[in-house]
Amino acid sequence: MPEPTALLFATPVDNAPWEAYHRPYVRDLAYALACPDVLTRWLEFAPHQNTPPIAVHSSEFWLAQFSAYQQRLHELDNTDAYQDLTRYLLKRPSPNRLGFHFEGLLAFWLEDGYTRGLHPYETLASNIQLYNGKQTVGELDLILYNHEDKRVEHWELAIKFFMGSYPFAPENWVGINSNDNLERKMTHMQTKQFRAVWVETENHGQVKIDKRYALIKGRFFLPMNSNDLSYFEWPDWLSSDFPMHKWCDKSDKVNLAMLDTNNLRLAHYIEWFTKREFYDNCQVKLTGFDKNSNKQPDDALPRTGLYFEGDRFIVIYPQQRDHVDNES
Repeated sequence: MPEPTALLFATPVDNAPWEAYHRPYVRDLAYALACPDVLTRWLEFAPHQNTPPIAVHSSEFWLAQFSAYQQRLHELDNTDAYQDLTRYLLKRPSPNRLGFHFEGLLAFWLEDGYTRGLHPYETLASNIQLYNGKQTVGELDLILYNHEDKRVEHWELAIKFFMGSYPFAPENWVGINSNDNLERKMTHMQTKQFRAVWVETENHGQVKIDKRYALIKGRFFLPMNSNDLSYFEWPDWLSSDFPMHKWCDKSDKVNLAMLDTNNLRLAHYIEWFTKREFYDNCQVKLTGFDKNSNKQPDDALPRTGLYFEGDRFIVIYPQQRDHVDNES
């Protein structure tokens, strides 16, 4: 598995629909909608739990939702309606955490889109606490009523930025926290949140869940230590149009030598979603060298953080935990 001191390179996704928007939260919202789920199907890692069936939305589903919401995205991007989105997001708990930001974006779309008749999903409840006696054991993200299919749905959300390594099974996709991987996240969802059948809502009483959906989005990274990645066989469970980039171990001197360390800009936490160009000219460019390092500048690595090198790619040196929290 990749070391947690790896560098990640996020190359632009060709024709990414979210890049058409200028205001940062609108671009994030477009990303949250248009980005497909990482999974094409749910994988069972705890069959002994007898969990009810878990589904995954198709890429076509998300493109349809994005298409239906495009006119509203244009309005948010070009009028004072943008304040509706910013106020909604900033009043939520912990808006600076990526997982909560992702939840806020989808929650806004669900409420705003339903009010405007752009989708059939009515929000019945969100962030429902699960208890074992007096102890909190989990939380359900979203309980929705699908007016088109006449059923109650439970959507569980996750935003993940994982590095992959051979043989690219779910346990081989690892996060900045090396204890966090795709298999572990899916097992947790299956054995905790998705076991719920009946839930108590504040405004709709007790409701029975009819269908469960896992929503796992984000960005994945393939290793840079092979030019052609001929050994990489795309798993059938991995969406072929999921945003895919590259990672590089800090010991890979060849690829690290290609970095223009004089052109690195320290990114703000929220730019894990989409880049904010307005920071390019108002923030001092960083050389990226760790002042505490005993190495000569030519050999030093960028200090911990998330960086941009011009517009070509994002560089993440993922050892620092206080700049970003993407647990979800």
